Amino acid sequence: SDYFLQKLANDNGYIVMAMEWRGMSLFDLPVVFQALMSTPRMFQAVRDNLIQGYACKLALQHFSRNGMMDMDWFQFGIGETDGKIHLMPLPGGQPPPSVFYGISQGGILGAGYSAIMGITGLIDRSVLGVPGTPFALILTRSIDFDIYDNVLLLNIYHNRHVRILLSVVQMAWDAVEGSGVLAAPISEPYLKVLMQAGLGDTEVPTIAAEALARAYNASTLPGNPRKIYNVPVGLPANDTYNGPHAVLTEILYQEEYSTYPRENTKTDRNSVHFCVREDEALTRQLVEFINSGRIVDPCENDNCIRTRAKC
Repeated sequence: SDYFLQKLANDNGYIVMAMEWRGMSLFDLPVVFQALMSTPRMFQAVRDNLIQGYACKLALQHFSRNGMMDMDWFQFGIGETDGKIHLMPLPGGQPPPSVFYGISQGGILGAGYSAIMGITGLIDRSVLGVPGTPFALILTRSIDFDIYDNVLLLNIYHNRHVRILLSVVQMAWDAVEGSGVLAAPISEPYLKVLMQAGLGDTEVPTIAAEALARAYNASTLPGNPRKIYNVPVGLPANDTYNGPHAVLTEILYQEEYSTYPRENTKTDRNSVHFCVREDEALTRQLVEFINSGRIVDPCENDNCIRTRAKC
């Protein structure tokens, strides 16, 4: 359910825009399944459609910053004097901040999109919920991989071959996800980004979120429930400092994390993937970041440790 997003917008006065992600939309599934079942070279078409999806989102972002707020259906009357309607002014006379918020696959593909959009000036900052990279790692450790695996095995003989194919295909996917777009020698500026993930997630494994954090040269904050290899600990925002340029915040769900397999094997579905976005502490961090660009530490009191994922 997207109720949490509606509540977030209603509580904070946000305008939410969304669109299908070309390349992974319902209408693109026939191309995806043909590539899986019989024609692996068509993964190039899937990648190219995703790039078209980037272009579509860029056009929407441009419209939101150049003309949308002047449309008749965005003119809200706040009173009338002598027959004249007074319209609600924009804060400071300028359009509000433009923030990208991608969750799950929106966070995975949104990492590449956010990195590319940095130089355009059309987005001010980015929030990536339960994200990760690269796809070749995410897919085989996801509870949702079963259907893709079964389709791939109609085309090739063994799961070892599936792994080889995914590793080859990853070279094409690098162009549309965070670890590829942010890889050296590329040095273009990228958006300030907040990543939020859950330890014990069976849909997008947290190890993939850690890989994305390293691609972004991100930090964790002092209250994070654990330290992550090659990810430094940075200082949260204070009165004179808005926090690191990129941050990964994690929630530790004890019950789910304690039963999460350490090997690349199947596990049972749980609610971690969905509870991250509804956690009150992370919601407060999210709202502060959207409103001001400051990245606060939501874990300073309890290290973001939860007994179980219940939402």
